[in-house]
Amino acid sequence: MDKTVMTVTMNPAIDIQYVVPDFSPGRWFQALEVDRSAGGKGVNVSIILQQLGYESAAMGFLAGFCGEYVRDTLRRLKLTTNFVNVIGESRTNVYIVDEVGRIETGVTEPGPYISDESLGRFMKNYERMLSRARLVYLGGSLPPGVPQDAYKDLILHCEEAKVPVFIDASGPALTAALEARPMVVKFNHRFLLSTLGYPMGSLDDILNFVSKIHDNGIEWSVTTYGTVGNIFYTPQGIYLVDIGREEKEQMVSLLAIDDALMAGLAVALLEEMDVELAVRFAQACALEDTLHVRKGIRGRSMVESLVPKIMVEKLA
Repeated sequence: MDKTVMTVTMNPAIDIQYVVPDFSPGRWFQALEVDRSAGGKGVNVSIILQQLGYESAAMGFLAGFCGEYVRDTLRRLKLTTNFVNVIGESRTNVYIVDEVGRIETGVTEPGPYISDESLGRFMKNYERMLSRARLVYLGGSLPPGVPQDAYKDLILHCEEAKVPVFIDASGPALTAALEARPMVVKFNHRFLLSTLGYPMGSLDDILNFVSKIHDNGIEWSVTTYGTVGNIFYTPQGIYLVDIGREEKEQMVSLLAIDDALMAGLAVALLEEMDVELAVRFAQACALEDTLHVRKGIRGRSMVESLVPKIMVEKLA
C-alpha cells in the first residue's frame, strides 16, 4: 500500500466566515458573504493537500453535531479519516472579515473534553497509522484534557518510526514539542511574543531565536514576519519571503493562510524541490489562499502561476 501524509487535528471545528461592510463592535450587520467549512489546522492541510494532488489521512477527535459535519464534509471530499468519537461538541469558530477596514476578527471555542480513555484510543490508532505514513503534520490547539506535552509524545513516536514531522502550534504545547526536534516548525508572532518574549517587529531578534532553535537540531522553521511575509530558516540558508503591494491589495481573507503554506511546503519537500523553489511554492500556496473567501486553493495550476510573483531575499 502506498504511504500517505498523516494529519493530526486534536481540536477540529466548523469554521464560519462572515464578510461584512465596515465592521465594528456593538452593531448588527447583514453579511455580504458567508462560508462554512470543516476546519482545524490539520483538517485544512488535508483538504489543501488534496487540492494539490496528494492523498492524506486525517486524525483527531470529533464530537456531536459539529463533529459529524466535519466527518461528513471530509467523506464527501473522499478524504481518508480516522477520528475518535468523544462526548460533547466539537468547536465552532467564527471569523469576521471587514471588507472596508481589511481587518479580521475571530472567536474560537475550547472544544470538548478528552478523557484518558479516548486519548488512549487515539494513540493506538496513531501508532498503527504510522506504518503507512510518509510524513506527519501536527497542527492547532489542544482540547481540554489533552496534556500540554502531547505533541512532544507524538513526535517521539515518529522519530522511532523514522517519519518526518511538521508542526504548527503555539504556547506550552509547542514549547514542549520543540524538545523532540520536529523537522519543520511554524512559529507565529503570538508565540514569539507571549511565550518567548521576543518583540514582534524585530528581525534581528527573530533571527537570533530561530538560529538557537536550529542549533538544537531542527532543520526547517517558518516564522511570520509582517502581514503575510515569512522568514524561512532552511538547511541551505535563511530566506525572507514576501509578496508585492499589488498582490497584497488583492487579498480577501487570511483564514488558513498558514495551513496553505505548510501544505505547500510539505509538497515541495516531498517532491524534493530545491530550497528557493520550495519557499516560493509554499508562499504561493499561502497567497492563493488569501485571494478568495473560501479556504484552500483553486488548484495547483493557480499556485504555480503565482510562484513568479513571490519575492525572495537570502539573508544568510
